[in-house]
Amino acid sequence: MNVCRVIKLCLVVYVQYFVNIISVSSTENLSRKPTTNVSQNSMYLQRKATYANDGNLNTTLDYCAHTAVNQSKAWFQVDLGKPHKINNIKIYYRREGDGDKDWKQYRFRNFYLDVSDSPASETITTQRTRCYTDISIGSALPNNIIDIPCEHRARYIIVESTYKAPEDTKSTGPILEICEIEVYGGK
Repeated sequence: MNVCRVIKLCLVVYVQYFVNIISVSSTENLSRKPTTNVSQNSMYLQRKATYANDGNLNTTLDYCAHTAVNQSKAWFQVDLGKPHKINNIKIYYRREGDGDKDWKQYRFRNFYLDVSDSPASETITTQRTRCYTDISIGSALPNNIIDIPCEHRARYIIVESTYKAPEDTKSTGPILEICEIEVYGGK
């Protein structure tokens, strides 16, 4: 009888192990699928949305999507083509160097991340599901690489901001500088 219990326990552990392997391996970067499109509400100096969906994790300006200056809102979205189960979203925001005079992610403060079955251009934030809101205040900065849990089913992933960084003396309005976005999930 004890041997039977041990065998049953081993079988349960063995099956659970393979179920976990299958569920982990079924998660993929949905933003790199050929049916995925990315867009943003404006563009600065030819820094188009596709820069944030090219697989390059470099966080310097030349590799980042960049919205235009002097806007009232900045948004960037990933259109998965159809609804998918989403687990988490990883954002690589612009950051250059580590010295006091190097570029930091001031403009990334107070951004929010929503998911929706309708695009950013057709929805307002109350019509979406909020996965994350940055609450950095004062001199605090969000990490430039941030992995956000977001377990929902949706077609669109929307990063949006209405925050104007006081350190940004050369422009007004919110600006997004997203160097790469990865959306992990499955069918």
